[in-house]
Amino acid sequence: MRFLPKLERKFRRWKKLKKSPLFRKLDILCESARKRTFQQTPDADYVKRLQTEYGEKGGKELSYKRREQFMYNGSFHEAVGSILLTAQWFAMMPVRGVTAKHPSSLSFSWRNVRTCCCLLFIMSMLINLSLTIYKVLNGSITFNNVRPLIFKSCICLVCGTALNLARKWPELMMHWYEIEQDLPQYRTQREKQRMAHSIKMVMFVGMMLSFAEHLLSMISAINYASYCNKTDDPIRNFFLLTNDEIFYVFDYSTPLALWGKLQNVYSTFIWNYMDILVMIVSIGLASKFRQLNDNLLKFKGMHMAPSYWSERRVQYRNICTLCSNMDNAIALITMVSFSNNLYFICVQLLRSLNTMPSVAHTVYFYFSLIYLIGRTLAVSLYAASVHDESRRSLRYLRCVPKDSWCPEVKRFAEEISSDMVALSGMKFFHLTRKLVLSVAGTIVTYELVLIQFHEDQDLWDCDQSSYS
Repeated sequence: MRFLPKLERKFRRWKKLKKSPLFRKLDILCESARKRTFQQTPDADYVKRLQTEYGEKGGKELSYKRREQFMYNGSFHEAVGSILLTAQWFAMMPVRGVTAKHPSSLSFSWRNVRTCCCLLFIMSMLINLSLTIYKVLNGSITFNNVRPLIFKSCICLVCGTALNLARKWPELMMHWYEIEQDLPQYRTQREKQRMAHSIKMVMFVGMMLSFAEHLLSMISAINYASYCNKTDDPIRNFFLLTNDEIFYVFDYSTPLALWGKLQNVYSTFIWNYMDILVMIVSIGLASKFRQLNDNLLKFKGMHMAPSYWSERRVQYRNICTLCSNMDNAIALITMVSFSNNLYFICVQLLRSLNTMPSVAHTVYFYFSLIYLIGRTLAVSLYAASVHDESRRSLRYLRCVPKDSWCPEVKRFAEEISSDMVALSGMKFFHLTRKLVLSVAGTIVTYELVLIQFHEDQDLWDCDQSSYS
């Protein structure tokens, strides 16, 4: 107990010393020295030692990425950069600067190599479409033979629309970025990367399923070609089967066979990418409404000044304007996506009544059907989330206290109630949750009509006009 007074006196002296200006200056100096030590980059000797250790020769220096390069700023432009870069490998969206941090780096030029490649692919696809039309017109026009014609027509239409969208993309992204800067800002890095993570997962899952479907299609075609062996060469049989519209006009040659296969691979990617494009735009627009709604949720039921509601109403109106601009830009792609999916779902359901000739054919057929239905449902739900998030703001306005109710709140609520904020297919239909039931009812109706005229086909008939 005799040591307690001494400890008390020492503790008091320490507290006085800690409050002194000299102690605070020393603390600041020590902290700044620690920061300098932490931020200091390794010296040249250390870099050379690492290079020697890992076998790097030629005087190359190791690159050190700063922390900012791994962080997201929460913008839609940054989130879709890698998605657009992937599309450019398949002759779509030829925009420069898609991976830059700021949308001001975006540009479009008709003299760009990417644009030239895109135009070259469109010309190549138009030639392929012409050959398909010639084959269909000179043969029997059936429900099954028209499928390649509709498929390739949709691909040409989407490519032309995507090229026009790429021309407008820099202006659209600058407008989008300006609206994002005016919204309530994200607080954490997790919130900033949420939109980018969702977009990349949609792209990854969609492309993997598309790749699996195309792989199963090739296995099924190889199995079919081995049964209908027109020649002794199995590779030639495969190309004759999958590129029948080309060799209906021209004699077989390896360059034409490779050209047809390349066209098929690119067309498969574009056929899936048009749905993915609608989904990622929907995710971006819905996230902006959600960003505003999260701020309204934080002040739900509180007494807020009229200026707060006026500012939020202006932000809501800006997002609605952005939604309208993006809808006008991708409306034709949305229309083609839904009509194309609706047609192929009807065709696949009708063909499911036939007896499958082999296990490979059965696996490919049902995987393709399930993937097509799931992809259509995903596009519908992601697009409907834009409408759902735009309406969610009304819930928080209904919780405004009575003594805080003002004309700005009333005006805000009336705008949300009266406006129809949703993506559309060229204004013919709006993408809401009700559309899912409408599409399902339409498929059932058409399927009942088609079943009445359906005749069972022998899928092993080698004399049929095209492989199915």
